[in-house]
Amino acid sequence: MASRKKRLGKGLSSMIAKPVAVPLSSKSGESGDTKTATAPPPGGGLGLQEIAVTAIRPNPHQPRQDFDPAALETLSASIKSTGLMQPIVVRQVGDGYELVVGERRWRAAQAAGLAAIPAVVRNLDDRDSAQWALVENLQREDLNPIERAEAFQGLQDDFGLTHQEIADQVGLTRSAVTNQIRLNELDEGTRELVRVGELSAGHGRSLLAITNIAQRLKLAREAMRGSWSVRDLEARVQKHTGGRARTQSNGDEKLDASRRQHEDLARQLGEHLGTRVQIRAGRKKGSGHLVIEFYELDQFDGLLKRLGFTPNT
Repeated sequence: MASRKKRLGKGLSSMIAKPVAVPLSSKSGESGDTKTATAPPPGGGLGLQEIAVTAIRPNPHQPRQDFDPAALETLSASIKSTGLMQPIVVRQVGDGYELVVGERRWRAAQAAGLAAIPAVVRNLDDRDSAQWALVENLQREDLNPIERAEAFQGLQDDFGLTHQEIADQVGLTRSAVTNQIRLNELDEGTRELVRVGELSAGHGRSLLAITNIAQRLKLAREAMRGSWSVRDLEARVQKHTGGRARTQSNGDEKLDASRRQHEDLARQLGEHLGTRVQIRAGRKKGSGHLVIEFYELDQFDGLLKRLGFTPNT
């Protein structure tokens, strides 16, 4: 049996470190006998260290945007009582450190008055840092559907990862990643309903079929108030779009059907190639443009292989 490709998320806890308590003497600026790093040492330094909380800055690729104040207060109280038992993960950036994993613990440690915090220093580039942060939150199930969609989109746009590569890293199927990213196409009002949990990701994807934003929001609120299931909403969306099509002229109906067909073909081809694909109609009837996006030369070479094309050398 062929071995499965190793995923970043597999055994992440073993790559971070074992739990380690911060001495309570690290509070209020007291360092005791432990050396506290305020900046990376000359030549760098990896492994478990105690680092000043003020020398650490947040991860710009942190997928988690919402931190529950009550939960932070509870964690802060626990840290004040028993110390911090699990180190954070950071990387060296310039004359300081940048968070990779553990922003909630870092925030709570600051609120608890700790001057220093245990941290595992890793040698990671921007892409690895973003992936580690995403996987850690996914494993803890801390992200809402919109945060996941935005994080996946960031890995695609900022680092050129294909949907398949993202899926391999986070332990999902390619279609699941693609469906998650589609939530970014929602309007801000509907996105917010999914973000706060009033609607599920499935509800959000169903509503993408409604292109009129006002009508989409109206249907979204009705689904929320009526506690509709995803299947209930899909039935109403189908009825809504079907009713609209009957009121259109034949020309508009054909144009709408053609557009929907193009969108569906682009989605299927995008899933097959593992990247974003667009089909744009041209000015002349039957003409158009097929746009296949890539973000680095290695990905471009991979796309050529998937298309079965070998250039002459």
